[in-house]
Amino acid sequence: EDNGFIIKAIEDLKPILINNGFQNLKLETILVSLNISKTKFFRYFGSIIGIMELTVYHELSACYRSIALKIRQQRNKEEVLHMIMAQRKKFIDNNAILHIYYATKKSFTRRFEPLKKAVRQNEGDLLHGMLEQNLYSEVDIAFFKKSITQEV
Repeated sequence: EDNGFIIKAIEDLKPILINNGFQNLKLETILVSLNISKTKFFRYFGSIIGIMELTVYHELSACYRSIALKIRQQRNKEEVLHMIMAQRKKFIDNNAILHIYYATKKSFTRRFEPLKKAVRQNEGDLLHGMLEQNLYSEVDIAFFKKSITQEV
């Protein structure tokens, strides 16, 4: 039940983020759009940054699931790296939430540092998990992470 509520809240928040952007998102707008009380909002999400993080994570998870399907048969590290970077860019360019996040994160104020840190960590974890599932060694995973995070 809680998981269903959280997924619905994320889905309901996406059009608001697309219209308002991350920096202009207001608590009152979220509460009205999700039709929930402040108490319930803070119990489930902790903060506006918390629901933003979950929303970006939700979209990044879809991105890495899509990439995982494309690299399953590849073993050449350089080809896999190129595929991951190309597919990641394509997914972000075509995903409104991720596109807005990555296009505007450089202009975020200091209060968004926890969001940026969490998204960086979450993306690293998703990348690590995807590569681990594809039976890459820790050395290879470190190579991919270093190469990809330099591009982000």
